[in-house]
Amino acid sequence: MQNSEWIFGDINSKIMMKFEHITKHMKQLILLISISIFSFQAAWAQDYVEDKTTTAVPQLNKKQKKKSFFERLTFGGNLGASFGDVTFIDISPNVGYHLTDDFIVGLGATYSYMKDKRFAYIYETNIYGGRVFAQHILFESFVAHAEYELLNLDLFRNPTINETVRDNIHSLFVGGGYRGSIGGNSFVNLLILYNLNQSEFSPYQNPQIRAGFGIGL
Repeated sequence: MQNSEWIFGDINSKIMMKFEHITKHMKQLILLISISIFSFQAAWAQDYVEDKTTTAVPQLNKKQKKKSFFERLTFGGNLGASFGDVTFIDISPNVGYHLTDDFIVGLGATYSYMKDKRFAYIYETNIYGGRVFAQHILFESFVAHAEYELLNLDLFRNPTINETVRDNIHSLFVGGGYRGSIGGNSFVNLLILYNLNQSEFSPYQNPQIRAGFGIGL
């Protein structure tokens, strides 16, 4: 029984190595995206300040209009893909609701496809699940993030005959990052998250770096 458990853990650790391989390349892409985001944000802020100093009219006596339910919603998520010996496609949409201007709660869904042809047995799986999250916007450009995620994926049970079993993986993320406006109620963000429930079967490596976007109505 101990030998079979050791084999089970060893094979599934190889699966985790595949995700780490993907994460390495995704981090390089995210770094380029983040540099572009900061450059765009700096240019936009400069134009905004110049325009505001010449055309803005004081509105101190006006009451702020109360936002409707739909005006408090934001739609967005994360998209990612890599191809080659390891094919990985990720689609993770979400919807958030502003309880206040600075505090957001939301729901999200995840679908990922992975195929690894580097080993004798081709590993192929469809990963799906969902998440609930909360965000607190700090100092306009930074955000604190907490999230619970449940994923269902294939894990090896009997590697000698390439037998897999589907199982649920629970993750609890905490962290934060940068949030930049791209006009109106739309934004992009770059988060660094840590899984407090990390295990040998977790599909993510700590820390998880996540780039996403949101569009407000």
